Amino acid sequence: MNEGRVFQDSFARDFQGMSEFMSFLGERDNNSNWLVTPSKGIKFHPIEKGTTEGDIYLKLFEMAGEGEVVEDTMENTRLMMAFGGKDFPVRSCAVKTILERARISGNALNKVSCSALTEILNYCMDVASGESLVKVADSKISAVHGGDPKDYAILNMKELFQKVSEFLASEYPGNTFVTAHFDHAMSMAIWSLDGQADQIMDAYRKEIITRGLKRMEFTPALKFITSDVGMSGANLYPILLAGSQRRIVPLGMPIKTLHKSGANMDYFEEQLKMVYSRFQMALDNQIKLMDVEIRHPCETLIRVLKRIGAPKAASYDILDQFKGINGPTPCSAYELFMYMSEIIFNAQAEGASGQRITQIEDIVAKAISINWHDYDHSGDFTW
Repeated sequence: MNEGRVFQDSFARDFQGMSEFMSFLGERDNNSNWLVTPSKGIKFHPIEKGTTEGDIYLKLFEMAGEGEVVEDTMENTRLMMAFGGKDFPVRSCAVKTILERARISGNALNKVSCSALTEILNYCMDVASGESLVKVADSKISAVHGGDPKDYAILNMKELFQKVSEFLASEYPGNTFVTAHFDHAMSMAIWSLDGQADQIMDAYRKEIITRGLKRMEFTPALKFITSDVGMSGANLYPILLAGSQRRIVPLGMPIKTLHKSGANMDYFEEQLKMVYSRFQMALDNQIKLMDVEIRHPCETLIRVLKRIGAPKAASYDILDQFKGINGPTPCSAYELFMYMSEIIFNAQAEGASGQRITQIEDIVAKAISINWHDYDHSGDFTW
């Protein structure tokens, strides 16, 4: 976690109180702007340490009291973006949308020099049509979206979180704010639904007891993630929090609101009304996993982890942990899934970014919908 200066590309901060989080989002609103500009008028310049152009930009920004902003950019993207008669440093999270706006992609782009990349971008922007919607936040470019209303719909981040909080206060009284996270790629908050836990979890808990499965203290929770920079829509995730450490167990089936034409706060409020039914569907899927008997659990576990794209080293760590506790004894797919969820907790303990944690949650959730029997067989395994 880097709680340094907010302009830094690596800035990230966690919050333990809703009011503090909302106040912080308000500050971000006050320090950001959405600007529309012709795409053809956008130009990129390299700013690398020790170069004449880099030194000039550094001195110019130092005169304006923002020399540190340029220094941080030199450590990261090494890009400046010019439009409307102004030059702006480019933040790392903007690269994805810039490449999309320029309509270029490919792994080779990671290998070219900064100067070569700017030439490529400028050639592409010279022939681009229409307008671009640019987000400038905390002294840097954070995103470059399509400027047509049907390309990208702005959904104010603070207002979205406020809508979720108000909805839960009205429909799920007794809910508890757990945590929130901000970085320049995405923002996230989790609320535990303590007041409705018995109602939401009743059938699920009964199935665990009936099957004699290991009983854990689960609390239903809602995780909300959104992004202004193309990393995520305004997505609502039903999840479970396990034990006193509140380890996240993903349930899949997020309610997604894409930043596309027609998306607005009224539409998002309608999406919120789907939370309860989505919980029931997600928990029904967990119950179905309880009915899937696995004869070769160790082999199945590692094969499924590879199939869903889990990190290799983390997967073998989970396999070793499972072998030490369960061994080759047959079990259910549900039990294997619970072990898989430990990958998320381990990544958190290792200090993974909020964006990476969300990616791992999505990876683990993929295991819910696969055909487990396809991977339930003995034999050697090679990753």
